[in-house]
Amino acid sequence: MKRVLAIARLTFWEGIRMRVVLVCLIVLVILVLRMPFALRGDETLAGRLQNFLAYSLGALGLLLSLTTAFFSCATLSGEFKSRSLHLVVTKPVSRFEILFGKWLGVNLLNILILALCGAAIYGLACFIRSRPEQFVRDRYKIRDVVWTARHAARPVVPEKEIAETAAARVNNLIQQGELDKTRRLPALAEEISAGIKRWRVVQPGYVADYRFENLTPPEQPDTVIQVRFKVVAQPVPMDEMVTIGWVFCDPNSGAPLSPPTWTRERSSAVHQFLVRAAPVIRNGQALLQVLNDPARGPTTFVFDGADSLEILYKVGGFELNFVRALLIILLRLTLLSALGVFFSVFVSFPVACLCTLSFYVICLGQPFWLEAMGAGNEGAAPQFDPFGVFGSAIRTLLVPLVRLGFPDFSYYDGVDRLIDGVYIPNGLVVGGLIHTLLYGTVLLFGPGWLIFRSREVAEVQV
Repeated sequence: MKRVLAIARLTFWEGIRMRVVLVCLIVLVILVLRMPFALRGDETLAGRLQNFLAYSLGALGLLLSLTTAFFSCATLSGEFKSRSLHLVVTKPVSRFEILFGKWLGVNLLNILILALCGAAIYGLACFIRSRPEQFVRDRYKIRDVVWTARHAARPVVPEKEIAETAAARVNNLIQQGELDKTRRLPALAEEISAGIKRWRVVQPGYVADYRFENLTPPEQPDTVIQVRFKVVAQPVPMDEMVTIGWVFCDPNSGAPLSPPTWTRERSSAVHQFLVRAAPVIRNGQALLQVLNDPARGPTTFVFDGADSLEILYKVGGFELNFVRALLIILLRLTLLSALGVFFSVFVSFPVACLCTLSFYVICLGQPFWLEAMGAGNEGAAPQFDPFGVFGSAIRTLLVPLVRLGFPDFSYYDGVDRLIDGVYIPNGLVVGGLIHTLLYGTVLLFGPGWLIFRSREVAEVQV
């Protein structure tokens, strides 16, 4: 282990002296220090804070990824080119220890930069947070929406009632001879699915009840929660604006707790509003009524999707959420560093950089590449298939390969959750650990070690 640490220490100081690392650090420092004063957002304090966190952490992840790719590719390929590696392999140190030391040194530098920049970003975020706000509501938004970690609760689907209604309808069709008995189970599944979709529809003149459970009681009397929704109007009004009434009721008696709150927002877009948590959350439950007044517009409301109506409530603190977001960035860097060292074992520096950065771009846009391949459109006609008559066969080979071989960096990303104040689950960090760190180390210390061991660098002189 001493030999590994010695190689890691030398690699670490090599990275400190590299010009590309210094340039990226200088650019990163300038951006992070400038952003709190240059970004205005929507001219609210919460908007400034969210913009700063989004751009600073985004710049940190991007610049560190590029730095890691260049540094990890140069650490071995440069020594091959200058033949300085000959001085190492002739000593009592194994090829595995060389690879491990190089990879560890790159990531020690990443940890140092990430820790320093993370501390700077956190300090500047605290500075923005302490600035005077224009509206009192803005201060509540920062405390309960941005500077927090919230979980999104979705309304409980009344599965029992829907299943009973679906079973009664299917049995009625069988008795009338309109449905064969052998088709009962598929028909029942279709009816239950249709019942859930109808449950998310609010017709003109109707009121829909949506119950939320397992909510965390508010910590303070003035704590606010956020209701986030996405409504699709049918038919869509000329101005695409939809007026919706919202009433929180007592979860036990169903009595309204306040007059209706009316929102007028654009159809098919995500919107939100804030309400005080103390009056509406009772014993961990909340009952929300959605009103569709035909006098305000004869349209049908459709909550399209399971995440189209959510209540976000606090489950943790901002600081731990911030650490998780940085940890996810670090896991991405460990994968890129392993790839860079792997490619530098058997190709030149420019080719290694090209391969590593190509992998990085594919991982960043994995959903786009899968959509371009037609993933999920297996039943498309050949004339509409991007691959023609061979589309099915090509997707059978490429889609699993892309999903398995290229981690989805847009999924393993905690920045978007952090700036929205959404809790970053431990499962996401563990998933990133498995799919990035484990994947990279297996690739490096598996085929990378075998290639390096079989490559003739210098003879050991006794």
